[in-house]
Amino acid sequence: MRLLRSLLFVVTVALAGSPMGAQGRATRDAEVRATPDGNVIATVQSGTTWRTNGVRGGFTRATLEGWIDASRLGAGRDSFPASIGGTGTLRLRAEPSLNGRILAVFEAGAGIRVLERRGDWARIRRDGWIPTSAIAARAQPATAAPVPTEPEEPATAPARDGALRASKALPLSLAPGTTAIGSLDAGAVVDPIARDRGWVRVRVEAWVPESLLVPADSSYQAALTAADLRLDPERVRGRIVRWQVQVIGLQTADGLRRALVPDEPYLLAMGPSGENAMLYLAVPPALLEQSRAIAPLTNVTVTARVRNGRSQPTGAPVLDLLSIVKR
Repeated sequence: MRLLRSLLFVVTVALAGSPMGAQGRATRDAEVRATPDGNVIATVQSGTTWRTNGVRGGFTRATLEGWIDASRLGAGRDSFPASIGGTGTLRLRAEPSLNGRILAVFEAGAGIRVLERRGDWARIRRDGWIPTSAIAARAQPATAAPVPTEPEEPATAPARDGALRASKALPLSLAPGTTAIGSLDAGAVVDPIARDRGWVRVRVEAWVPESLLVPADSSYQAALTAADLRLDPERVRGRIVRWQVQVIGLQTADGLRRALVPDEPYLLAMGPSGENAMLYLAVPPALLEQSRAIAPLTNVTVTARVRNGRSQPTGAPVLDLLSIVKR
């Protein structure tokens, strides 16, 4: 028994000192690279502490994690499901608040993974390589990596009145007997809605990474720019875009704006990101009050459907506004 306790102590100390649990503190502002000889993706701030794992050629691998402005989330890049959108740098903060401590500054285009969304903020993670000369190791206490005696049971959602729990992994289908479109893990809780020939129609509430979702509308075009709209206005008619723009003000259409209905309200805007193009965003009645509340020069993220890629007489694209969110 004494021998067993001694072995357990040795294993515990070994795990605590392993690279998986190591931490390093940045002793100065330092660039973070995608690989030791790769592009710079971020700059860590002096005094911040990061989880480290591995050393190669004068660089230490570190895991950057924190909160960013969710409106700056961009499309997937390389093997990453998301990226830093826009053209400028973006601060990584310790908390989802403008008062949160700045941990690092990401470069535009850097690939990232989204862990969580909270309001206008997203918690993200990215591994990168920091010069070892800028990292001071921090010792971890031996109790930092306890050895579990038994595997933990997965957490399950509390059952609601009338709810059902999956006894094993189950296929999810759109109709009884049709091809599965997904699966339900064992232990998942669902609400029964209807029953038909041995099948139960269920409702389940769950969270998925937003970075892995795309619009169900096949006309959505993430890469379209204002220049694309003007170059081929017929081809892009009806396509949906999601852009970051700057609102100049709410206007009312006159007879000269031929792609707009006379007296139709529209937002005069500039963008999207990286372009200095004039845009007309036709405002539907459901978004009129929200549009009126937007102050001039406010940056917003809009989803809109292309009405006219090159309107007369100005050549500005006209889009029908579907949603608008302040950045």
